[in-house]
Amino acid sequence: MMLSTLLLGLAVIAVWVPGLRTPWGRIAAWPPLLAGALLSAAVQQLIEWRGLAAVAVVLALAIASVRARHAGLRHAAKLGTVLLCFVLGLSKLPGFVPFVFVGDTVVSAGAPPMRLVLRFDAGIAGLVLLAFYGRRLATWAELQAVSRPTLLIASATTVVVMGLGLAMGYVAFDPKWPWFAAGHLLKILLATCVLEEMFFRGVVQQGLADWAPVRERPALKWLPLIAASLLFGAVHAPGGAALAGLATVAGLGYGAAWHATRRIEAAIAVHFAVNAVHFVAFTYPALLRA
Repeated sequence: MMLSTLLLGLAVIAVWVPGLRTPWGRIAAWPPLLAGALLSAAVQQLIEWRGLAAVAVVLALAIASVRARHAGLRHAAKLGTVLLCFVLGLSKLPGFVPFVFVGDTVVSAGAPPMRLVLRFDAGIAGLVLLAFYGRRLATWAELQAVSRPTLLIASATTVVVMGLGLAMGYVAFDPKWPWFAAGHLLKILLATCVLEEMFFRGVVQQGLADWAPVRERPALKWLPLIAASLLFGAVHAPGGAALAGLATVAGLGYGAAWHATRRIEAAIAVHFAVNAVHFVAFTYPALLRA
């Protein structure tokens, strides 16, 4: 599983690597890494034929969504891609075997035991959304331009979300660095943050912001941010009202980073900052009484 996960993680990172120029055009760096990850997972029996078929379908739809000549076909293919990636992200399709990275373990005193699971299908969903629909940084100048607002929003969002968590009794101060911390943080960054930010900010918020009825009305400029944040909070509702509320507030910060920069890296960075500080410095995942 580690080889498959490593290759999938490298595929996500490779989305930012310029493609190789060939006589037939530029070839992206991430597809060979994804193919290697799928082959490794199949050999280790972590993905079945149904899972491979689902990946083939989502990739075919994604390619059609950017290359089809007919606009209606492109829109339909993109909708199909997004919906299928959403289902993959929720691990609702058969054919994928989750890998338990850490078994039932109490990470923080006063918190319930939890298990850390690596989900191949969720990682693929985030990769596809990022590769085909993410508005990414392309130059160092762009990186420098977004760094300051991203840092400011990340700091403010982390302080507000964790401060609210403390005030609500959802978490307590609990600095720690368990043996699996580095692996878990990488999983948060390359799987959780990429997938969730690409869906809620890269698809929902960006789609609403680019929609003519919203784009052409200045009074509605905050609607995409609010709608995406409320939806982000709603999907966390199964974890309880407190989690849903904190997720909504956090979503406002993540969405503000995208709104200020129009680059997905900013939202991913803010999301990772909040989750990393939560894991390293506070009760994880939450106090039992919460």
